[in-house]
Amino acid sequence: MNLFRPQAVPTVGWHYDRFALALHWLSAVLLVFMTGLGWYMMEIEHTPPAKPYFILHKSLGLIVLALVLVRIWWRRGHPVPQLPSQMPAWQLRAAQMVQVGLYLCMLALPMAGIAGAAHSKSGLVFFGYVLPRLAAPNHDMAETYYDIHGALVWLLVILVCAHIAGALKHRFIDKDGVFERMVPGRD
Repeated sequence: MNLFRPQAVPTVGWHYDRFALALHWLSAVLLVFMTGLGWYMMEIEHTPPAKPYFILHKSLGLIVLALVLVRIWWRRGHPVPQLPSQMPAWQLRAAQMVQVGLYLCMLALPMAGIAGAAHSKSGLVFFGYVLPRLAAPNHDMAETYYDIHGALVWLLVILVCAHIAGALKHRFIDKDGVFERMVPGRD
């Protein structure tokens, strides 16, 4: 079963269920917040007030990873709403590629952050609770994972912009109902 290929469904205008909507929008808000927080943290990285921001970022990163895993689990049993039959094949393929890229980034980003934290002196922390060590502290290894984490943030930003641009195109240009599939309150 392909998690990213829209499935044919018997109902016209079918959209994502409430749980999928909640996961989507919660993930979106957290990812935007986490990106801003991460960029702010890099500005104040070596100052005394930075520590609580790093703890918050690590903690929310673990929550984001859990949310993504729940989203993937949920999606396995709940098909993707059907896209309009008149959509050109290249648009269907582009949408699928962006979706796959988003999911891969949403998995790889927190995993790279976790690997970096695992190799850092401070280790992995969840809202102030130090979690068991996954690796011995290694500054160079931590920095390598943090560099990967930072590059993935930029890739995620690009993919999110493409996702939003596609959604807005469907809403204001195509007016084909695709945008409305992910809008809460449409039953």
